[in-house]
Amino acid sequence: MEQLERTRRYLDRMRRLYHGVPAEWDRRREFEVDVYSFFVHCYHVRDWFFHLNKINLTEKELDEFVGKHHALRICADLCNGTKHCTLTKKLRTKDQPHLIERKSIGHSEGIVPGQESILSSQFTILSEGVQYDALEIAEACMLAWDDLVNWLKANTPPEKLKEL
Repeated sequence: MEQLERTRRYLDRMRRLYHGVPAEWDRRREFEVDVYSFFVHCYHVRDWFFHLNKINLTEKELDEFVGKHHALRICADLCNGTKHCTLTKKLRTKDQPHLIERKSIGHSEGIVPGQESILSSQFTILSEGVQYDALEIAEACMLAWDDLVNWLKANTPPEKLKEL
């Protein structure tokens, strides 16, 4: 599914941010766009499953699936909070999750504004009063979607599986 692959590409970008990428120190704040983009695309995998509707999953079933996975609940609320500024309904967590911290570390002879060096960044999500590493939540989200895909492959007739 195209949306799953797009989400994987954003996960790969997050992994690279954590390990270090060439960038100017002044651009380090832009990295959080990739983090938010991962969570927006990741949650919308749910919509793709529903709208493609090749395997007859209902919105209720997909919402129940999201509800059973802590990381996907955080993902859903982070995604919708990012899109809509504040959530007023259908909150899956007790409060709206936020990226609260970004740590960037420069790896070079010295950090010089306007000069490229290797930067690594880590992000923290605050949800329900608990701090989570954003990459750990992202990895857990992808594992959950992969589990659903694997379950579907094992439980879907072969003629419908081609359409997945």
